[in-house]
Amino acid sequence: MASLPKNILTFEEPFGDTNGRITELQTASEGYRRLLEEKIEDLKVDAVEIGKQALVIGGVIAVVYLLVDALLPEDEPEIKAKNTSNVSGGIERHTEKTSWVVKAVTSYATTWLLGLARQKLMDFLATQQNTNAGTDTNETSK
Repeated sequence: MASLPKNILTFEEPFGDTNGRITELQTASEGYRRLLEEKIEDLKVDAVEIGKQALVIGGVIAVVYLLVDALLPEDEPEIKAKNTSNVSGGIERHTEKTSWVVKAVTSYATTWLLGLARQKLMDFLATQQNTNAGTDTNETSK
């Protein structure tokens, strides 16, 4: 009968030092987790800045729209129904004509206000761009 090989009688780990490899992998995964958390924090800061800019731009657009809507006259005349005893029920068009002076003044005021809003928006965006350029530490955003 043949003798048994020596390694069958003694127990050895087949993959070497698995506990050491586990600690190496845990250390590496912890490093990657910290790196991902830092990147997520950077993304949160960027999202807040972009959100503020979008909010300011949206507010300016809304104000300009409301201002233009309030200052410019409506093009369509209002339609009013007459209360008559007639069965056909006549419809009367009520139009108010504005003078050319009022139209000119409102158009000049609208143009001036839009220019002012544009300049304020450009100044705000330039300020934001300068502050972002000074504090930008994220190499991936370039």
